[in-house]
Amino acid sequence: MEPFNIILLFLSGLISGAFGGMIGIGGSTLLVPILTLAMGMPVHTVIPIGLLNNIAVSSSAVLKYHKMGLLHKNTVMIMNIGSVPGIIAGTYIASISTDTTIKLIFGGFLLVVLMQALIRKDGGENVTMEEPENIDKKGFSILGFFMGLLGALLGIGGGVIAVPVQVHQFKVPLRNAIANSLGTIVLASSLGALIYISINAGRLFSPDDVIESIIFIAPGSIIGATLSAKTSKRLPERYIKYIFYATVAYIAYRMITSGLGM
Repeated sequence: MEPFNIILLFLSGLISGAFGGMIGIGGSTLLVPILTLAMGMPVHTVIPIGLLNNIAVSSSAVLKYHKMGLLHKNTVMIMNIGSVPGIIAGTYIASISTDTTIKLIFGGFLLVVLMQALIRKDGGENVTMEEPENIDKKGFSILGFFMGLLGALLGIGGGVIAVPVQVHQFKVPLRNAIANSLGTIVLASSLGALIYISINAGRLFSPDDVIESIIFIAPGSIIGATLSAKTSKRLPERYIKYIFYATVAYIAYRMITSGLGM
């Protein structure tokens, strides 16, 4: 691989890791568009790269949030259990879908998430809470299912849906929602990567291309995620939300226009 491409992959990981760790979306919500749109990689090659990158980003960031006392362990366990059937369904759908279809699904879904988040009222700023004794097991299981579905289908961690749904539907403070999202992404992406690679390696993508890319992306992602977790603690909550909205809007636009061939 050319040195220039190595630098690009490292920087892609650094940027996606920093944003992913800060706003709880796992990193690959940014990485997938960067690799597909800016570097021209096939979507089916990028999906396993994204899942593996999610593990690197989320693992390093969630440790920081756990030390801050923001992680709700039982909630994370429930979401992870719910993610398993979603991962299986997402892997199957991705296997029979074209690059164009996946891009349009990706962009359309992000627009729905963005509109839902914008029309809801925000809660108090910089508020956190202990994990409640009574958890909506059904609700969080369903949320976990969709995290797994999106992870396997699009190569993202599912945090782009998990964070706003926790905040607006389950009334979880933003910082706790980010921590819970990252905690779920670690296990869900690990299982998703295992299933997706086992089924599709050599058929939809080259394992060598995935390995060659992730060894340069992951170090940047880990560095970015570690730094962002510290930054997030100092950054006012409203700014984190602004970053989230702007990021989702831009990615949705780029993926839809690419899927339409514009």
